[in-house]
Amino acid sequence: MKRNLFASLILLLILVALPALIFGARHAQGSRDGIRVVEIRATVPDAGGFVPDRLTLIAGEKVILRFTAPDVVHGLIIPELGVNIAEIYPGKPVEVTVQPENPGRYEFACTRWCGLDHWRMRGVIEVIDPGGAVVVPTVEKPLFEELGIDIDAMRHAPASLPSSPPSVQRGYEIAPDSSLPDWLADPHARRTRSPANAFEELRNLPENKELADDALWDLVAWTWVQEAAPEALAKAQELYARDCAACHGETGRGDGVAGRNLPGMAKMDPTMPSGPADFTDAAQMLSAPDALLHGKLLRGGMGTGMPEFGSLYTDEQLWAMVSYLRTFHFTK
Repeated sequence: MKRNLFASLILLLILVALPALIFGARHAQGSRDGIRVVEIRATVPDAGGFVPDRLTLIAGEKVILRFTAPDVVHGLIIPELGVNIAEIYPGKPVEVTVQPENPGRYEFACTRWCGLDHWRMRGVIEVIDPGGAVVVPTVEKPLFEELGIDIDAMRHAPASLPSSPPSVQRGYEIAPDSSLPDWLADPHARRTRSPANAFEELRNLPENKELADDALWDLVAWTWVQEAAPEALAKAQELYARDCAACHGETGRGDGVAGRNLPGMAKMDPTMPSGPADFTDAAQMLSAPDALLHGKLLRGGMGTGMPEFGSLYTDEQLWAMVSYLRTFHFTK
């Protein structure tokens, strides 16, 4: 008799109490005017980062996200929901209301350099349809995959390198007196080739035989950045300062304090220097097509310590960032 009573109590606990606990945990943060409030704690990555770093919402559900930062100043961006919080100060909670209508995954990340592993402060909001399924939107295949580029493969230095950083202005001045292949005028085609490819093709044109090698490199510099919109470059510069400078350095030399202990390309080849890429390194950058740089930003560097930015940047911002990176080895 007692055994049956005990078994009944256990069954009751499973069927009633446990779901109640789960429901209570989901709503433990409370609600305000019928809107669920979710507390998210932001700490430096070594102390946990975002807690929780994964949320599940139902499409159309309105939720108040309440962010607190007990240690240092953090920031937050949820690009696809239009959320951009510049500062979350310790002791000053910040709230934002979101209501994602479409199922899918919405990435969020810290936007303030809060420590050496700042780039690890990321999370995801999974929005499900009422039936409970997460819908992953289809995306176009990135250019580097279309071209079959192995973005992790080691690149060889070009046969010819400029004696000094190529100048966009000097290239502009000599452009009318030079001969350019048709593909250099096509932005899409230009993305599939490296500046070193362009130099070799220009060098082999009989019409350019009177031009010195450095003059041809100037011409390459001009063709590569001439169509980059100033406002797009300005935005990319802001993003670089926010997301990249801590590792790659303000001048792109790979000397940022946060990148000192990262393996970098040494993860792929022990003969390569450790740490972040040096964007002023002509041998590496001039041999890299724009499609490769775009792929690195989109997917990240596998094992190198570089995170992906495909979930945080629009495709336009990714390409603008590629153009901005070119300014570290092409001068005005």
